[in-house]
Amino acid sequence: MKNRLPAALMTIVGMAFSASVAADVTPMTLRDGRIGYVMTNLFWSVYQTPDAKEECPKGFNDGPREQFEILFPDVENRTVVDTQLAQEIETWHPTTEPDPLPFYDIEGPYSYGLNLDGEVGQNDFTHPDGTQGIDNEVYRAVGCIIGFRGPDGVEVIFQDKAIADRAYNRTMIELSGVDNLENDDSVTVTVYRGMDRLLTDATGMKVMSGGSQRVDLRWGAKLIRQTEGKIVDSVLTTEPIADVVIPWMNLGVPTFQLIRDMRFQLDLTLTNANGMIAGYADVDTYYKQLIRNDSTHHLSNGQISGISLYKALSRLADAYPDPETGRNTAISTALDVKMAQVFIVHPDGEASMPQHTTD
Repeated sequence: MKNRLPAALMTIVGMAFSASVAADVTPMTLRDGRIGYVMTNLFWSVYQTPDAKEECPKGFNDGPREQFEILFPDVENRTVVDTQLAQEIETWHPTTEPDPLPFYDIEGPYSYGLNLDGEVGQNDFTHPDGTQGIDNEVYRAVGCIIGFRGPDGVEVIFQDKAIADRAYNRTMIELSGVDNLENDDSVTVTVYRGMDRLLTDATGMKVMSGGSQRVDLRWGAKLIRQTEGKIVDSVLTTEPIADVVIPWMNLGVPTFQLIRDMRFQLDLTLTNANGMIAGYADVDTYYKQLIRNDSTHHLSNGQISGISLYKALSRLADAYPDPETGRNTAISTALDVKMAQVFIVHPDGEASMPQHTTD
């Protein structure tokens, strides 16, 4: 046939064309020194060994069902008011009184997270990579609760936050002033809330890079935050941000988390940003998110006693003391985060001004 190139030559031409397209497309994700990422997965960092003997030598904590049987053994004389309703009241109105039932904290030396206070204390964890001084007391509280452990924990399975079809929890970040994604002494990081569905593959379960997200300047204006950071060997590390509100949704119930002194540590590529968020979670906000998203029925599936967990979180809280009582109101934490690259669309094509910056 006329005008047909040999197969080998066609292959070479095709490879050259693909390389040309890749060269044209890939750098476009970093435009005018800017690149955006949208959050796709978020969950509390939990270090765990296969048999849990290292971190939970006494076993796992009881949930509401198990505790109910211990507290109310007299089956014949149980009343709903004195048992079920009493437990529900305390679940929604918890106290910091000592727990009458056993509760097992993490006892192992290792934890994921960051050194938030710049110190190495006797109570601190060691990161599996050997870094000392890791602050993550949320892990100490939840690490021996099976609902927070992977891969089947009832809380773990919701870590993708129903990303494909809900925009409520559409948190994203934009890096600006970026010279390159491998090493940069100074970049600006702005946190926004997006408004749009995510770009997914045909299954609807895997988020693809390259989508677009409009900045929510109506309901999300108060959530905008900005901080500075640097990139070393493609790892972004930011300065702390005073107070960050992260929209959070499980089972269709909208809530949020309040993280104080929050900072990012992310491995950056042109298509993804994966790593860690760390800071101090407000104890009351953390607990309200948990019980609003999950009824006692759902908590029972993961053996999560809200009553005992609140007491543990309050007992282990290590920051932001109340000026009147002196009791700490926030607890150190770390969250595993995955983000996909997106093109962030600002109103009128201009960058949105942040409402809050670092102190």
